Amino acid sequence: MKEFSVKFRTDILDLNARVIPNHRHGQFKVELAGQETEPVILTQLVNGDWEITERGTNDLSDQELKGLGHAIDLKIKEIYQIKNILVTTDFSDASINAAKYAAALSNQLGINNLALYHSYAALDIPSTPYAPVPWQYDEHPEESLEKTRKIKKELENIISTHTIIEIYNDESPLIAAVDEMGVKLNIGLVITGTTGKSNLERILVGSNALSLAKHCKMPLLMVPPQITFKPIKQIVFACDLKNVSESTPIYAVKTFVHALGAKLLILNVDQDETHFNPDRIKEMTALHQLWDREEPEYHYIDDEDTAHGIVMFAEKYQAELIITVPKVYGFFESIFHSSITKKLTYTTHLPLLLFKDD
Repeated sequence: MKEFSVKFRTDILDLNARVIPNHRHGQFKVELAGQETEPVILTQLVNGDWEITERGTNDLSDQELKGLGHAIDLKIKEIYQIKNILVTTDFSDASINAAKYAAALSNQLGINNLALYHSYAALDIPSTPYAPVPWQYDEHPEESLEKTRKIKKELENIISTHTIIEIYNDESPLIAAVDEMGVKLNIGLVITGTTGKSNLERILVGSNALSLAKHCKMPLLMVPPQITFKPIKQIVFACDLKNVSESTPIYAVKTFVHALGAKLLILNVDQDETHFNPDRIKEMTALHQLWDREEPEYHYIDDEDTAHGIVMFAEKYQAELIITVPKVYGFFESIFHSSITKKLTYTTHLPLLLFKDD
């Protein structure tokens, strides 16, 4: 998490504070402009209360400093709240289905704006044994715009009247365009389809999805083809036990889960049945310190194939969504690998949400 600023009120003054998250999760260094030579250190406890770790050189009371902690809490929720989403489309059945899923999900999240984006460059097809030379479908901009308008009209029958749909079409490279629009439109979530039925869609849509999974800077929701949206009531958060405190995007995940009002199932899949490892116990302790306040269910299972274990668990507990951090598991590299088609079939009905590590 990057540093940010907050405003809070004391008994007599309105103050601005510069907040710098410390390496330790839940701890924040606070600099009050013009008020002190040493910063305040505040720590949020598991129960949500704020502890004054260091007072700094100021005249603020304990009550005022804890009020500062409350202001920090509200600002974090504001930073990670998803208000606008971006949906990519290439007009394939898979991407249109993903757009419909996004529209339905936006109702549950209470989204303000949905941006529907098509990149002409997204039609580049990578080399394969069947098509050794990359080529590009020749598409006229007006034709593209008309197709995008048609999808927008379909989404308007699904989406809340309070949500605005805007359409964008250009020839920019997909990844660069998504990143640029993310900043410009304050996008909190990108949604894309995975693969379609035809060989062409498997090559094209799958390639774009994997590129986004690897490079997209924002949370990315991957929607399998033909899935029908169901209100999200149970979420599986798949995480490993390596550098838990440093790599878990806890604020982003918490804010998303809260917005949905869903139950959280935290899952670790171990490929080794031997659990008596001091580092593992240490990381399990850190995991509980991060999440106990949310009252999740913790599950620890064994499976030689991590991706298989995650998906089978989600099916068993009838979850509507899987969340993971791709840097941790290399999850999509295994699922999209051309030689592991069986793994791909496991995910045909489970949306997968990727968060970047903190």
